Amino acid sequence: MLALAAASPAQAGEGHDHGDAPAAPSANGPQRQPDGSVFLPKPAQRQLGVRTMVTEEAELPRSVELNGKVLMDPNAGGKVQALNAGRIEPGPRGLPNPGQAVRKGDVLAYVVPSTAPIERSNQSAQLAELRAAKSLADKRVARLKELADTVPRKDIEAAESEAASLAERIAAVGGGWPRASAGGPGVRCDRVGPRGGRPVVDARELLFEIVDPGRLRIGPW
Repeated sequence: MLALAAASPAQAGEGHDHGDAPAAPSANGPQRQPDGSVFLPKPAQRQLGVRTMVTEEAELPRSVELNGKVLMDPNAGGKVQALNAGRIEPGPRGLPNPGQAVRKGDVLAYVVPSTAPIERSNQSAQLAELRAAKSLADKRVARLKELADTVPRKDIEAAESEAASLAERIAAVGGGWPRASAGGPGVRCDRVGPRGGRPVVDARELLFEIVDPGRLRIGPW
């Protein structure tokens, strides 16, 4: 009798049959309240990295978060590009470093135009001839000024004009090294490129980018 009693199934009494209903959630675990709010206990908040703070009532302006990027103000900066293809030579103080402060008129680098050897030779020969002619013109002006009492004033002025013209021609022929200069006071060199020993650049290639950290704009992507 004892063996049969042990083998018979045990059934719950009336009112105690729970069937397949899920277990009731723990009151100490995360759960949604009847009003739609979520109860999140402290241990769960620490695991999720949730931090709380005391709120205060205040009048605040409405703000909208948008995607964008920081751009330089075109009125306080710009891009320095090479007008002609050539080789980059350091300026009087060497090539600037990114973030270095520069001022208007600072020579950042020289661009030596890439020309054929025969063209460079012809330019050097022409420059030598002009310098020789300028030397003779300066001597003639000095000699005429010594004879100012006996020489008409127009002759002295003509000699001075010829010397000035030769000086301008020398500057034009010898100015074959365009300068890459900074623009704007108190700005910074934000980008330097290309870099290397003596890099070669093409026309319109970006050399430097000048920006003023105090004057920036927010633009779209």
